[in-house]
Amino acid sequence: MPELRYDILSGTYTVIASERAKRPNEFRSAQECKGPVPEIDPGCPFCTGNEGMTPPEIYALRDAGQENEPGWRVRIVPNKFPALRPVEHSETSEVDSAKAASKHLPDVDDTSMYWCMPGIGAHEVVIESNRHNGTPGTYTIEQMAEILETLKQRYRILYDEKHIRYVQIFRNWGPEGGASLLHPHFQIIGLPFVPPEVSMEISRFREYESKTGRCVMCDYIERETEKNVRIAAKNDEFIALCPFASKYSFETLVVPRKHSVTFSELDHEKARQLADILISVFRGYEDMFSSLSHNMVFHTLPPPKRLRKHSTDHWHIHVYPRLNVEAGLEKGAAVWINPTPPELAAVQFSEKG
Repeated sequence: MPELRYDILSGTYTVIASERAKRPNEFRSAQECKGPVPEIDPGCPFCTGNEGMTPPEIYALRDAGQENEPGWRVRIVPNKFPALRPVEHSETSEVDSAKAASKHLPDVDDTSMYWCMPGIGAHEVVIESNRHNGTPGTYTIEQMAEILETLKQRYRILYDEKHIRYVQIFRNWGPEGGASLLHPHFQIIGLPFVPPEVSMEISRFREYESKTGRCVMCDYIERETEKNVRIAAKNDEFIALCPFASKYSFETLVVPRKHSVTFSELDHEKARQLADILISVFRGYEDMFSSLSHNMVFHTLPPPKRLRKHSTDHWHIHVYPRLNVEAGLEKGAAVWINPTPPELAAVQFSEKG
């Protein structure tokens, strides 16, 4: 019998269609072998030796070489086709217009019907590996940890820009995941507003605390640890769960086990622990699927210096494998159908662990 499940974090519903439960080998598109990927692709702008094919680098971790030359391990460049444009590349009139608009964000009234503002913000690409065929499941803990610490550094720096109100870190991979290039990379976008999904999540955290006096995420992971039926991986600092009301088959949620409000609290040792969990999760994905499109998204508030008041948020990472097709119910009602029970997904991760 199908089961309707409620997601306490987002307030959405998922139909777990357990009667048509799907295991990894039943998702054909994610099992299509496209042949070996080379370590270096001469035509890829993100590969070593092609630094001149990208805008000048913003930052790099290097073993050798000068700026915009080979010898880097992780490299950050502006997105060549940015969704939002930085202040320094915008006209003064555009900046003034954006400042004025940001003081009066849209609401449900007749003044907001045609609200708009210049698209000023930030859009950066974090080229996470100098190997064209690099994958999170094949990285060492040291490699993954320095990627995470680089992301944290840029996240902190972008929040120094007063016009940026929310920094979104994400990783798209594969055609269904929206990636236009195969070379592994993260993206960071600085938005001039807090997006509705994040605002809704924050409000739910606050509502739960007002009713219980506790953090909803802390309660959630405590109960999931006790039940021990949807855990994909865990260590001393982090846990990866297949969420109770997963929208996507083999979806995972990675969370600090101790209360932590923002990503900026990640120190070096915690970065290594998070690296260990992410490698474990993605090694599981890569063992189950030969070609898995996915999106990885970070949900985290600004660093403490930008927080105006006490926050009950608990930062986390969502990994959404793009195995399900979003159709009429998902688009029309925001109710998801998931053919893979998260309990089954967790078993698959444990078998691959």
